[in-house]
Amino acid sequence: MATNWTTCGTCDLRNITKPSVFWCSECDEGLCHECTEHHSISKATRGHSTVEIDEYKKLQSTILEITQTCKYHNEKMQMFCNQHDCPCCKKCIVETHNECKEFVDIDDFVKDVKSSNAFVDIEHTLAEISENIIRIRKDREENLTAIMETREKVESEIKMTKLKIVSYLDKLQEDILSELSETEESESKLIQKLLTSVQQTEKDVTEYQHNIANIKQHASDLQAFLVLKQIEHEVEEKDKFIQTLMKNKYLNHATLSWKISSGVQNFQTSLATFGNIVVESKSSGIIIVRRKEKQAQIVVMAPSPISLDKIELKLKKTVSTKGIYITGCSLFSDGKMIFSSYGDKKVVVLKSDRSKPVKITFEFQTFDVEQIDGSLIAITTGYEGGRIILRDLLERKTKKIIDVDVSNDGIAVSGDWLYFSARKNGLMRANIIDGSICEVVSGPMCGCAYIAVFGNNLFFTNKSKNTVTCSDLEGHVKWIFKHESILSFPLGISVDKYGNSYVVGNEFSNVVVISPDGKQSKVILSSADGLDCPQVLHYNRENNQLLVANQSGHAFLFDVTFK
Repeated sequence: MATNWTTCGTCDLRNITKPSVFWCSECDEGLCHECTEHHSISKATRGHSTVEIDEYKKLQSTILEITQTCKYHNEKMQMFCNQHDCPCCKKCIVETHNECKEFVDIDDFVKDVKSSNAFVDIEHTLAEISENIIRIRKDREENLTAIMETREKVESEIKMTKLKIVSYLDKLQEDILSELSETEESESKLIQKLLTSVQQTEKDVTEYQHNIANIKQHASDLQAFLVLKQIEHEVEEKDKFIQTLMKNKYLNHATLSWKISSGVQNFQTSLATFGNIVVESKSSGIIIVRRKEKQAQIVVMAPSPISLDKIELKLKKTVSTKGIYITGCSLFSDGKMIFSSYGDKKVVVLKSDRSKPVKITFEFQTFDVEQIDGSLIAITTGYEGGRIILRDLLERKTKKIIDVDVSNDGIAVSGDWLYFSARKNGLMRANIIDGSICEVVSGPMCGCAYIAVFGNNLFFTNKSKNTVTCSDLEGHVKWIFKHESILSFPLGISVDKYGNSYVVGNEFSNVVVISPDGKQSKVILSSADGLDCPQVLHYNRENNQLLVANQSGHAFLFDVTFK
């Protein structure tokens, strides 16, 4: 911790306790009035800057705790170690930094730091952040108001929908009741008509019975014989009438019932909710101001490149890709592997728990596949697709299809943008949020060109010219690598955390790693490692693992170490 700034350091050495009034950061001690006067005219300290203690105390406690002396050896910090990003005293260099090579004199390092570009950059960045926060706060407040207004609108729509449904059901009820009345009336008329005929027949039969009784008592035999023949014919007609009623089912018992329609039945059983409340996420239109990232200055150190000779690969496992003509792959941090099978229009998902592979079939061809975020992936559709598919593996459904109206091969993700090879239309990018499309590289790309993004750089292959190109995100070329003796017919490409690019050499069945500046290269995998016409690869920077897939058959997962 820093020297006690509440008391005068000079007086304290003389066993005198006086409150400090000023603070000298270079001497790292407080000064009383008398000592400050001597301090300002002494040859050794007259150039030092002092600040009033009351002002000095306004600094954060973490800043007040910073001292110019080493907390381990109580000696003045003299050097700054770039490798460990920390200040050192002489003893620190000997004891803990004896193998370090990059030292800078700390006085040179901090000279004019307050007026340096780094300070100006931080001040500008803070000002921008403050402005952006105001924009975001205002936007969120407006969104809160909009949510309240839309809630009231939705509530009104729900109630209106209910009234429409009730009104419609009332009409259906009125229609079915009317039909019920008409049916009852129709059936009743039929029965009443039959009943009238039966009653007449009953009257005739009663009359015949009465006549037969009279004939028996009073008519002569001749009269009885002749009348009987006549009555026989009429009775036979009455009997035929009764048989006809039975035969034609005129005497079936009619009953009325209601058979509920399938629509109403489904309405009762399947309508579990009145609807769903949908939250639709749209671009707010808010513009976040952010200056282009600048190269690291005094405080921010760029990651040091690593020698290609230090890169070592160790085979972790071999998997079957379960597809025809594998043209794309992606390795998730949880060990999940995704392969796009161009030959049979599907994506194969292999989980790390060795469960049964999941196969997702599409209407379009599936060329390359890239993880966007979480379980969301992007799939290009090759020569005839003309679209990019956004698929959620967890929800098992397609979230969006972006129509790009051009052939699309290799794909890479950077922020809200999907960079993709558009063949004769060059290298393009599509916005994930609004689907807008713009050109990045105007020159035509060859078929089966693959892309990778790292920081502000784009990397893409050209199998026709046997080249690997590095450009910025706007398409301005930084370097082109071409070494046909070791890399021929380059296809899949991916980049590690140090900026080294790994490229599939299809013709030689190898993988070549290229340094961040494009000047050095090394063959790190070959046919001896199982490669047989490899097509694509993917480097996972979180796990330091490299997935390489042959066109058919197998893929290989390697652990990557940097010795």
